[in-house]
Amino acid sequence: MPELPEVETIVRGLRPLLEGRRVETVWWSGKPLHMRRPVDVHGLRALAVGHVIASVRRLGKYMLFAVDDARADAGIVMHLGMTGRLHVEPAARPRAPHTHVALALTGGDELRFVDARRFGWVEPVRSFAAAEPLVALGPDPLAELDARKLAAALTGVRAPIKAFLMDQRRVAGLGNIYVSEALFRARIHPRTPAGKVRGRAAPLLAGIRASLRGGIARRGTTLRDYVDALGRRGDNRSALLVYDRAGQPCRRCGATIRRRVDSGRSTFYCSACQLK
Repeated sequence: MPELPEVETIVRGLRPLLEGRRVETVWWSGKPLHMRRPVDVHGLRALAVGHVIASVRRLGKYMLFAVDDARADAGIVMHLGMTGRLHVEPAARPRAPHTHVALALTGGDELRFVDARRFGWVEPVRSFAAAEPLVALGPDPLAELDARKLAAALTGVRAPIKAFLMDQRRVAGLGNIYVSEALFRARIHPRTPAGKVRGRAAPLLAGIRASLRGGIARRGTTLRDYVDALGRRGDNRSALLVYDRAGQPCRRCGATIRRRVDSGRSTFYCSACQLK
């Protein structure tokens, strides 16, 4: 699933292609997306057709397309799920397989939402501030979270720190890749109870930010499906310190990187640098 750096990369690529352009029509494949829910195509048309995309921004792993005013609270919310992609292409070009939503724009292009597994979603919202699940999101680690707030949130939590960080209600935008990387940078074992990390909130936040900013600078991590708004693969995989490096030597100490499975997800860590 694309995480904060991948979504931020896509948003930055889409802004110059979309902002200031009017939506002329909305097309839907007729197939349901997330949770087998049909797309609210009538709502999309009512909200977007004839209106200008004023801003494209990110909130956690979600993309928000505000209409008419850059600070508007109404617009379209998109989530890429596991395999979702967004492309701006000439309307005359045949749509790729698994294209499920297309917004025709002034100038002859379409914004196309492509999702082979259909875990993503596209929804019109009258208020971003009141839309679920946006209202349940925790603070953004790059823009809103500080060490004091993180320490307070960690207090008394018995769940493992990895599970804590991946909970979108605690911190918005983090996922398996960047949590593994952040914990390595902070020298924290992923199974350590979150409450015990309270005193290390500052280095943990520094590790989170360094991992995310590195991912953004290298346009995201492509393991299999992810590409940016221009169809390019991200360059961050070669810079990963522990994720997907099981059996290889730690770049810091030379010990073996290990892999374990927690709640069905792979966890990677250094057997020497990250002790409980």
